[in-house]
Amino acid sequence: MGLDDPRPTRRQRVEEKERAILSAARRIFEEKGYEGARVADVATAIGVAEGTIYTYFPTKDALVRAMLERFWEGITEEARAAVAGQADTFARLEALAKSHLALCIRNWPFLEMTLRIVPGRSQDAQTRSLMRGYVAVFDETFASGQDKGELAASGELWVARDQFYGALEYSGRTLMLRSNPDPAPVIKALTDSFRASYSAANQSNPLEAVSYTHLRAHETEADL
Repeated sequence: MGLDDPRPTRRQRVEEKERAILSAARRIFEEKGYEGARVADVATAIGVAEGTIYTYFPTKDALVRAMLERFWEGITEEARAAVAGQADTFARLEALAKSHLALCIRNWPFLEMTLRIVPGRSQDAQTRSLMRGYVAVFDETFASGQDKGELAASGELWVARDQFYGALEYSGRTLMLRSNPDPAPVIKALTDSFRASYSAANQSNPLEAVSYTHLRAHETEADL
């Protein structure tokens, strides 16, 4: 096959078939739940024999795992794209918050399905690894902000992470109950809260802190 040959390679055909299977599986699992969905339903949806599905995914659980992997990898790419090129830490945090809230609203049926129909999946080692890859975008943004002096060095990463995602996910649930959800107030409130809590500009003057430390050191030496 020449370089200009328009025909897809075997690998491309396999990847295309996998995408078709996973897209159909997601729709069916969202509609019917884990127990109600059958591999045969997925096969029917894309017009292939049931055995074809098993060629790509040997078990129903393997199909679910692949759906989760595709989902987490996709939203991680979205998150990284959202923060790329932003001017400062708070701009990146705002962009990340917008991206996360949008994906929560857009993927709500899938998120609810994964929590409801796959008990214990959140404790699965593979799923934890995928989730860590996603939240690493926040972790890197927060750590970079501290390194550049835009965020206070005293800020606890895990506290900030829980505050960030906890607020967004809770707000996402509320917005889904509204007929015309507007995420803008949520984003502004969260961003303002982070500025108040973590901005280095809102902390005590570091020079004063250093001077106080040196003073205490001299007092201790004098006491000795």
